Amino acid sequence: MEPRLELKYLRLEKSRNRLLDELEGFDDELLNMPAADGKWSINQIICHLIHVDSATASSIQYRITNQATLVPSTFKNSFKSALLKVALKSGKKFKAPDVVANVPESSSFSKLRHQWDEVRFKLEDVLTDIPESLMDKCLFKHPYVGPLNVSQTLSFLQDHFDHHLPQIHKLKVKLVK
Repeated sequence: MEPRLELKYLRLEKSRNRLLDELEGFDDELLNMPAADGKWSINQIICHLIHVDSATASSIQYRITNQATLVPSTFKNSFKSALLKVALKSGKKFKAPDVVANVPESSSFSKLRHQWDEVRFKLEDVLTDIPESLMDKCLFKHPYVGPLNVSQTLSFLQDHFDHHLPQIHKLKVKLVK
């Protein structure tokens, strides 16, 4: 894997593993308890994060094998990536795109953890297979900001995770009380 991508991927993995280790001792009944305002439970948020990672890995993999449709990354893509970062760090709530919004009412934490492990293994393999010649190409299309190169995509995944982390921590505090 290209060293800059590896650093971003390892940071993403460290964040994910830290969260999962924090939640390890909680009962599934608690992790499936929705927020008082009818928002997602912790397990539903985790399921959403898994869906986003999976869709992203599949999208990159598809574009690597179908290179005819690739476009070079431009300043416009960088600008949109920066706007996405600002939006996700703003704390503002956003409606999840339909493709990653369908989460079950209840899930097993251990099954989610295993599923997320598998998705991340796939993402790691996909990232490892990206040829140097495609590093400046847009390999992922974000539903709102459009095409992003792979480095911008990994930044999005981290920012997206970080966006949901306070929600999870807020729910976790309620569970501990």
